[in-house]
Amino acid sequence: MRRTRLLPLLAALALFLGAGSARALEEVSLLASDGTLHDLRSGTAIELGVDGPGIRPDSNLIEWAAKAQDGTVTLAILPDTVSGSLKHDLQLVFDDQTGTLVLLWTEDGSYSQVRVGTYSAGTWKTAWLLPSQGISRAYNPSMLVTHQPVFWLDDTDTPQTKVASILSVVWWEEALVGQARLATVFLDEQSFDPTNMTIYDLPGLTGGGGPVSYDGIPGGAYLYPALQADGLSGSALASFADLNAQKQRVLRLQFPNNWGKPSDTTPDSPNSLNWKRRHIPIVGVANEGPIARMVPEAADTRDGVRTSIGRGYAPTLSWGNAAGSAINYTRWNGADWDPVRSIAIDDTMTYEHALALVSGMAQRN
Repeated sequence: MRRTRLLPLLAALALFLGAGSARALEEVSLLASDGTLHDLRSGTAIELGVDGPGIRPDSNLIEWAAKAQDGTVTLAILPDTVSGSLKHDLQLVFDDQTGTLVLLWTEDGSYSQVRVGTYSAGTWKTAWLLPSQGISRAYNPSMLVTHQPVFWLDDTDTPQTKVASILSVVWWEEALVGQARLATVFLDEQSFDPTNMTIYDLPGLTGGGGPVSYDGIPGGAYLYPALQADGLSGSALASFADLNAQKQRVLRLQFPNNWGKPSDTTPDSPNSLNWKRRHIPIVGVANEGPIARMVPEAADTRDGVRTSIGRGYAPTLSWGNAAGSAINYTRWNGADWDPVRSIAIDDTMTYEHALALVSGMAQRN
């Protein structure tokens, strides 16, 4: 792979593709606990200054650069990312416990899908989170790494313990029905490989799912499912709108902490069953209420809708207006959604500070 900076050629390519095809570069960076600076960029090969066998100037791809503390720089193109499909909404997390770098993004072509990449032990692996039904659109993925203590018995029945690293991803999918979806993988156990992710329909985890109704519900009320850690318990909280049940729900997701005995192959024995069930989530409804219909359409927000979950598992939804002149929010009070309140953005209040204030209020209550 060769990296160049060919501005005249880039300008010529932009003219060739036309104004409607122009795309901005997207970049995300993260400093790992070992001091390595990771930088990932998506764009066309010509925008990124990348060429090589099989790479066209207009190919879309993701490039990774890592700079170690000794100054060593490593460059690579992520596997299975060179194509004509746009890659956007890049997000990065680093799990210090396993030394795993995780990249999440959305890939748009004739349809869109969520994709996940992991970097561990010097190797990148990438995977597609397949849609539930054929051609679909994926929106607003987000991810969370949680850590849950677990125990099991070894061959001599001696108790063993560890803390499992669990990656969870949520997103909204529009296919035959619109619904929030969840994917999980144990980073420290399943070969650090995102192709091992198990995918669930979030309404189905509580026994629901089926036909949906969008009647009178603005897109901002359902297009942004969210994840949040549940304190230090190792559990995760998933907030989403269920268009079948017409409910806004907060689910508490955890996994079995008793893993039984891996070497016990006796059919239906408790130790054997516990080992087989260790990756199946235990799900409970922590809170629910009607869908928040006072939230605006997604197009009428500055950068989408955020969810913060408080101590009583009460969600607060917040959004910036399209002009960026105010942060608006509403909180579930246990009986109904509060009236929409706002913080004005002016010389004494920045957009970021207002967001932090709303998030802090929401998580304290």
